[in-house]
Amino acid sequence: MDLKWPVLAAIVLVVTIVAVTAIVIWAARVHRRPVDAVLVAHTERLRRLPRFRELASQQRWLSWWQTAGVALAAIGCIWLIARPQATDVTQNRYSTRDIVLCLDASTSMFDEDTQVTQAYSQLVDGLDGERVSLVLWSDAAVTVFPLTDDYGWVQDELGRAGRAFALGDQEYVAGTYLGKERASLISDGIVSCVKRFDMSNSERGRAVIVASDNDPQGGPPVYSLPDATEFAKERDVQLFGIGSSDLSFQEDKRATFEKAVTDTGGTFSLLGDDGSIESILTGIDKLSADEVVEPPKYQVRDAPGWPIATIVVGVLMLIAGWVYALARAGRLSPRTWTQPPGAGRPPAYGPAPDKERVR
Repeated sequence: MDLKWPVLAAIVLVVTIVAVTAIVIWAARVHRRPVDAVLVAHTERLRRLPRFRELASQQRWLSWWQTAGVALAAIGCIWLIARPQATDVTQNRYSTRDIVLCLDASTSMFDEDTQVTQAYSQLVDGLDGERVSLVLWSDAAVTVFPLTDDYGWVQDELGRAGRAFALGDQEYVAGTYLGKERASLISDGIVSCVKRFDMSNSERGRAVIVASDNDPQGGPPVYSLPDATEFAKERDVQLFGIGSSDLSFQEDKRATFEKAVTDTGGTFSLLGDDGSIESILTGIDKLSADEVVEPPKYQVRDAPGWPIATIVVGVLMLIAGWVYALARAGRLSPRTWTQPPGAGRPPAYGPAPDKERVR
């Protein structure tokens, strides 16, 4: 723990010591016997009484206890004035794997896209440090969010997408249709998703998780499905496929979709198949990924915890000593609360005449 203002604390400490010393010396010099004091001689026998010695010992301990409480509170205040600080060191580590969630947003997939977003959400729960992006496509591709490792935001966006598909919200997929009466162009969608990766010059594991029914509509795509596969392979991108449940009845479309992704080293499964997400996670874990370690970051923050604790302990000691003194004097008894001031006290006698004083 460092101190931001140690010089100021030292000055306050010196001033405090000088002030306390001056007060003690002044009090010793000006101390006078009370005017109503009764002088008594031959008190040695009284001082040897067990009760007297017990009370005197209690008084000494009470004085030391209260002195310690004042000292602790003063030390805590001076320590707090010095403004103690702590330094936090953080060093972030990042995975070098990037994943693009590539979702077919055509009308024929709307009923199943809600389940797909839930599968994507389950997939994100199993990631650790990988960057994730979501791209919607049909006739054209739209990026919902770019590559990020902010999984909280990713989950929020996936939840928003799932609600939009459940309500059939066409505005959510605006931009994926260009008015050419084309839809579900899976090959062009894959190529668009592959192009979403950045840091092309760095060695990073890259994967595209495509969810589609592989049912292209309208005019011919720019890329054929085999061309899209080669496009991904040239850029060392693995494709993982999640097929619509309808593909279980369309063997040809399923076969072409499965071949497109497995040719890149990925896996294929139908939506809802047991273990489909686990197989994708296993495939992602096999991607080459070096851990990137950032230089350490140092953040200085105030650390008043121990000084405040010292002050609190000192104050509690003073309160405990005060309560003990009241209890010893019998002033905590409920009977004393209803008595008027001065009731129950022995009568005060004035000073005895000089001729009656015992010397």
